[in-house]
Amino acid sequence: MAAAVDDDDKPYTGPLRKHRHDLGHEDHGAKLASGTTRAIQGLLGLWIALTLVFVVYAMVDAVRSRAPDSKPAATTK
Repeated sequence: MAAAVDDDDKPYTGPLRKHRHDLGHEDHGAKLASGTTRAIQGLLGLWIALTLVFVVYAMVDAVRSRAPDSKPAATTK
């Protein structure tokens, strides 16, 4: 048995509006927060890049052969 459908229950068939994300607008929050968010993202990106540079430096430093500081003691036979 089919339920009675009112005119208000019918789906909207008019032109669909695009969501703000599709229009290129910011997600949520105040406009001032978007600049802060980009600054934080920049700092985090810099932090990650510097960390990777340090890790590569540490790996190269660990692998590099080092010359001894002094000559070994002469052995007599």
